[in-house]
Amino acid sequence: MMNKLDKYVMLRPLARLRGSALRGRALGRTIVILAVLMTYSFAATEKIDSANADIEQPFHIDNVKLYLYNKVEWSEFQCANDLAIRESNWRVKAVNKDSGAYGIFQHMSKYAPTWSAYEQIDKHIEYIEHRYENSWCKALSHSLRYGWH
Repeated sequence: MMNKLDKYVMLRPLARLRGSALRGRALGRTIVILAVLMTYSFAATEKIDSANADIEQPFHIDNVKLYLYNKVEWSEFQCANDLAIRESNWRVKAVNKDSGAYGIFQHMSKYAPTWSAYEQIDKHIEYIEHRYENSWCKALSHSLRYGWH
């Protein structure tokens, strides 16, 4: 059954494009679509504390990135993304063993381990507003120069 599906759904349309300049583009799009589908089929889970019990709920870091994206300008988001990659590679539970810093942006607060990914974003937006005049790019520049922000 799977071979028939592959043959009729994926290969036949590509065969019609044989020799066409569009064939490469169609093949590329097919590969990208399959890669995206495979990536999102392996969504991670994060334990979310509830007042009643621990519940496993679907979680994907792209939702957190989108949350930040909707709170800042595009140019600032690019710097914020670079900063998050530099600090923790977008790991919500990253811990710096030397300093005790925690989370996506490596907060120094003793309360940081209790914050959700979204709370981490909100707290860091407040920090950037206060320390870097609401400029994620200034924070990134400082981090690149001194190794912290």
